[in-house]
Amino acid sequence: MSTSHELKIDPAEWELTSAQRGRLYGWFSALFAEEVSAAVFELHFAGGRFEPFAGLADLGLAEEVSRLEAAIASLRGIPLARLELAADFAQLFLLDARSGALPYASAYEGEASDARLYSEAETRMREFLASRALAIQPEFREPADHLAVLLSLLAHVAEQQSSGHDMATAARDQAALVRAALIDWLPRFAERCQEVKPRFDFYPALASLLLNFVQADLLFLDDIAEA
Repeated sequence: MSTSHELKIDPAEWELTSAQRGRLYGWFSALFAEEVSAAVFELHFAGGRFEPFAGLADLGLAEEVSRLEAAIASLRGIPLARLELAADFAQLFLLDARSGALPYASAYEGEASDARLYSEAETRMREFLASRALAIQPEFREPADHLAVLLSLLAHVAEQQSSGHDMATAARDQAALVRAALIDWLPRFAERCQEVKPRFDFYPALASLLLNFVQADLLFLDDIAEA
């Protein structure tokens, strides 16, 4: 991606970039959806360099990528590291707004003291999903404004509009979706992840990387929409 307003991209590049963006949104969605599974732990933490890191670093996010890599490295050799991560996940995302960083748009509407789940943000997202004939998987028993749902939606739309659509129109549609569903509250969520200070830095680093990725992606989409 580029943030230059002179960005030129052809349909083949748009298709390739959209597929990459879709995979990255899907990757973030999976990590915020649930505790790290044994398979994901083996892929991310057992050793080696995970493929998406290279693409994210190319977006100018090298500092955020390095922080996440350092957080992953700090877990290697820790006894029962996956259980430690599960404890951090619960502390951040499964408790309450005062002690954690709830991953719901509703939790960041208005003043923090007034935050409540299943508010207008959840209703809007549920109606939006229905308007596109989309549904949350039954096993994912969370409100429609859960961060993982929104990221999965962005992954779906990026892949769906990778070909057969006017690029500028598709970029405008996706940028509008990012602004409507995510960009207003994601900075507050990422900040809250830093404030809670779980034992390991993995989730705070992941939230910071996500925020910077979404901001870079929005600039990219705006460039395509204006080209």
